[in-house]
Amino acid sequence: MEGLRSTPRLSTRYALAGVTALVVALGALAPGAGDPRATAVEQAGATQEPPAQDGAGSTADAAPSPGEVRPRITPATEPLGPVTAAPVPDRGAVSGQISDELDSTWLGGTTRRAVAIRDALTGEPLGDRYSSRLVTPASTTKLLAAAAVVTGLPGNHTFTTRVVAGADPGEVVLVAGGDMLLADGDGDPEAVAGHAGIADLAAQTAASLGSAQGSGEAPEGPVRVSLDLTYVEGPHAMPTWIDRWLEEGYAGRIVQIGRSVDRARPFNPSPRAPEQQVARVFREALAEEGVDVEGAGDDDARAAEVQVADDARELATVESAAARDVLALALATSDNAMVEQLARQAAVADGEAADQESVTAWIRRTMVEDYGLDMTGVRITDASGLSDGTLIPVAAVADVLVAGADGSHPRLQEVLAAGGLPIAGYTGTLATRFHLDVHDPAVGNARAKTGTLPGVSSLAGTVVTRDGRLLVYALTADDIDQGAAAIEAASVLDEVVADLARCGC
Repeated sequence: MEGLRSTPRLSTRYALAGVTALVVALGALAPGAGDPRATAVEQAGATQEPPAQDGAGSTADAAPSPGEVRPRITPATEPLGPVTAAPVPDRGAVSGQISDELDSTWLGGTTRRAVAIRDALTGEPLGDRYSSRLVTPASTTKLLAAAAVVTGLPGNHTFTTRVVAGADPGEVVLVAGGDMLLADGDGDPEAVAGHAGIADLAAQTAASLGSAQGSGEAPEGPVRVSLDLTYVEGPHAMPTWIDRWLEEGYAGRIVQIGRSVDRARPFNPSPRAPEQQVARVFREALAEEGVDVEGAGDDDARAAEVQVADDARELATVESAAARDVLALALATSDNAMVEQLARQAAVADGEAADQESVTAWIRRTMVEDYGLDMTGVRITDASGLSDGTLIPVAAVADVLVAGADGSHPRLQEVLAAGGLPIAGYTGTLATRFHLDVHDPAVGNARAKTGTLPGVSSLAGTVVTRDGRLLVYALTADDIDQGAAAIEAASVLDEVVADLARCGC
């Protein structure tokens, strides 16, 4: 590690020189390591597997998965005790513990390395550097957005997708209700992505249409599928996003009805009209139920967009997973579109408009009114951290994490405990982080939200010290070099957290 405390070496610790060009492209992604494998995990979601390689030798020659090579968590030699029983670390000792890594030249400009370390239960500052300075947070912005979302959407809230009879004879209408994680087939009640299924909607709709035969309400001739997209209307992308984010799959389209399989991944963007893909799959599923459907099997057929009456006859309905679990998945995978969509829904539920300026102003106001944060000078351009212009001090990010750890905001605590903060070395955007020997004390211990943009690397979460005390940290370096330096900077931040984990302070 000594080389990182002086001039950066030509050879990097991550030995990824061959993918430096890719790192430049992937560095603009909302959080994740510069490693493209980590980015793919981040954008694909917890339920999706990376594509298998072709060829007969793919199984034998495949690289081991992160879990197969991950250092095993050292079993406890003494009974675990509550973190409240452990001593609060000494401020000077904590600062000394992490000072060498924070002096690494990989972190760029010395005044652009912002650090906030807090005792999670008391909020006491234990090691700050430039913690009140406004810096570019990248996707750790999502922590503030999540903290706002839970004030507008109760944790057990679900998003309802309905099918109703249309105003015209033979018309059935899919009504959006905020679920962008629909399964193509049957829903899986144990899953978050794919909890509700389009095939379930089709089966219920077919049964309702069959029941209507005897009453004379059944349509004559083929059924036509339309869409009602009036629920929390808004654009597919933030006006402040650049086209590349959508075109190359770094962000998906923000929709109020969508398929889980249409979530964007790097170099595998979401469809241009995800709602129409839901209509297509629904038509095909209805046809499989024996219903005569216009456009079934025609991939180019488009569903008309209509607005249904409040008293339209309901034919089918399915419910998403609980909002706390949907939000946790969005955070864990750093899904930009999902976070924007949830923030939009929560703001509207709280009486605000759905446009970008109203939603971001609502997030900012919620931080002041519900969390007591000092937001002087803070700029929030979007909920996801993907747009230029967002400036947030790491102290504010740390304060939000304390609120999610000390019991004062149980709704936020539920989301973070449900997986909203990935586990170091194992889950979400941290699946391929913390993989060097020097990181071992944090593996399976630390949890964190990542943040990555060109020139920016952030990490914010919780970690338990060697003495058993729970700490909160928020780290941002927003003046780093691009390319391989982004990978090295992320590794340095991982080591800072490992230093906190090994701290007997």
